[in-house]
Amino acid sequence: MDGVVLLNELTAALGRYLALPEGALEAMALWVLFTHAFDAAEVSPRLALLSPVPECGKTTAFSILSRLVRRALLASNASAAVVYRVIERDRPTLLMDEAETYMEGREDYRGILNSGHTPDAASVLRADPPNYSPKRFSTWAPIAVAKIGKLATTWVSRSIIIPMRRKRPDEQVERFRSRRDDPALAELARKCARWARDNLIALESADPMPPDQLSNRAADNWRPLFAIADAVGGDCPSRARRAALVLAGDETELSPGEQLLANIKKVSTQRTTDRISSKDLCDELGKIEGGQVLVTPGWLAAMLRPFGIRPHTIRIGQSTPKGYEFKDFDDAFARYLPENRNTATSGEN
Repeated sequence: MDGVVLLNELTAALGRYLALPEGALEAMALWVLFTHAFDAAEVSPRLALLSPVPECGKTTAFSILSRLVRRALLASNASAAVVYRVIERDRPTLLMDEAETYMEGREDYRGILNSGHTPDAASVLRADPPNYSPKRFSTWAPIAVAKIGKLATTWVSRSIIIPMRRKRPDEQVERFRSRRDDPALAELARKCARWARDNLIALESADPMPPDQLSNRAADNWRPLFAIADAVGGDCPSRARRAALVLAGDETELSPGEQLLANIKKVSTQRTTDRISSKDLCDELGKIEGGQVLVTPGWLAAMLRPFGIRPHTIRIGQSTPKGYEFKDFDDAFARYLPENRNTATSGEN
């Protein structure tokens, strides 16, 4: 089975129905192959199809994916108890559409998506009827989620994010017709299964090199896809890494604490002194937020405390206010704001 031809056929099949941004077709095609080679994986990256508004192609994408992935199960609005029991019994590829309608604030779903990222942590302990004795259920399975809006931060760090967008009038794609298109997609799925069987041993021992620009977690998520691309050969390794670099910006959104550090670093580069009072730092941070956020010394101290940074008495001229020396932040900047992360934009506090 020629892997280059197969991957090209997969991207063409997806691109026939979907208008996607750069890198997205390659990422989705590699993830399809990943579901068939899942037994070789040490990490199970979630595929997250996110859109700002409805009618951006998520449901169409899931219709195509359901015909291509290994053992697809559309599980929209299923209870968490059903989901982990199905995973335990069938080890399917779960496709969870319209997640905004039933996943928001649900810790049971959060546990499934978080724990199933790596095999050693991929289980949940639940009381099992009728005697309600403790039983461990596997959560180790490929999972794709389609959702309007953002993912929880813990899900973002475990996902390859595909930004879905509404098709422009000048973008030409075909409407999916199951009766017409199912036979070709079924044949393509069979080719994927065969390729995975032929290459499973090689994938089990693969140790692909991610681009240096990727964060550690993004590299972990993409590594099984890089392994597949490297096994396919041709130009696929470079295409996969290019896709990762293009899409990684959507996977590595800064947390509120990290964004605060980024904004403080920006303030530090604009000051000519090596220290700043808490009040002045709050004023400068408020300006970065466009004056729409009130930053107080108490809030600032509470946000910085987990990073080991505390205000103390400093001398500025004849005054001795509470504040910070910028050198106090050097360790946190080095640990949490590596140079390959985007730290120039402001975020919500």
